[in-house]
Amino acid sequence: MGRQHIVFGGACLASCGLALFSINSNAQESRSESKGALPIAAAGDQVTVKREATHIEPPHKYKVPLSLEPIRSVTLTAPFDGIVRQAEGKPNTKVQAQTDLVRLDNTVAKLKLARAEAALKIALAEQKKDANEDELGKSLAQSKVDLAKAEVDLAKYIVEQGSVRAPFAGELQRLLVTEGQFVKAGDALAIVVDNSKLKVEVPAERSAATPGKTLPLKIENTEIEAKVESVLPLDARFGSLRDVFDSVASAVVIVDNADGKFKPGQSAYVPLIPRQPVAEVPTSSVGNLPDGQRKLQVVRHGVVRDIPIIVMGSVGINRVFVSGAFAEGDEVIYELSHQLGDGFQLKPSVAAATAGKDPANPTPATPATPAKPSVGF
Repeated sequence: MGRQHIVFGGACLASCGLALFSINSNAQESRSESKGALPIAAAGDQVTVKREATHIEPPHKYKVPLSLEPIRSVTLTAPFDGIVRQAEGKPNTKVQAQTDLVRLDNTVAKLKLARAEAALKIALAEQKKDANEDELGKSLAQSKVDLAKAEVDLAKYIVEQGSVRAPFAGELQRLLVTEGQFVKAGDALAIVVDNSKLKVEVPAERSAATPGKTLPLKIENTEIEAKVESVLPLDARFGSLRDVFDSVASAVVIVDNADGKFKPGQSAYVPLIPRQPVAEVPTSSVGNLPDGQRKLQVVRHGVVRDIPIIVMGSVGINRVFVSGAFAEGDEVIYELSHQLGDGFQLKPSVAAATAGKDPANPTPATPATPAKPSVGF
């Protein structure tokens, strides 16, 4: 990654202004340690800046859509072939455990039950008739009775299966059939969910993901702390994050939703999935904004810009991945001799020399109108 050692000469305004500078190739020069607070650039100061070109990765490379899911969700299916005789309930309505939701035509099942009950009566009568038989005859009669009872129990079970019930108290999310519709065994009839808690699997730094602790989670416009239920190996869909984080895993987090504030399907966001371009920069370029947020400075079209960033994984001890509002052509400043504010304008001293001026004794430049910070980089 190419680096440049830049010496500024000329007029420098304390807040925002115009500077003249010369550029000397210095790719191998090491960074010097800063001693105390840097002076603020003023008119007539000579300013030295070290910067390097930035390779930007677009955020869509790491983008993975996340959404809330019910803590429990069950798709009820048809137990046998038949016609839907009754479909009760509306989507998003509360249901109690064992509430009938769908009834299938069980005429055939009832007839089989009647036949099984009749066969049981015959078996009991034969057993009574053969009461005086030898042990073998009695055993055979008892076996016939047992078989008939099992047939009755099976027929009753099939009749009961004609009523499809909610397995737990929750919410009817979808009713998938209508009355009169023919369904086959295994066809989906309804979906019942428990929204008292919601869950989502998110990427997390392994050192911060501990069951029982919390992780920051943003649900649309609401920021919350979600409890970690379990930590799993990183899901394949998050695989691209391995490139920019030291150690990352998947964490299933739980959102308490007793008040029904959140709904399944709402979008969720976590800091580890960048929403802005990603770049690898020197650790010395990372600083702080007055509000405590991390930042770095870039030279963009001859203007110094403050870029708020999110620090990601490190690359050794000298470089780090960050996410921020970078633009193509940005050059990251990793060392300064003076403090330069956001919007500080720069002009190469080469231009002054070409115009017949001595770069060693520059003429003070006319102060420029402060540049307005760009919005939505």
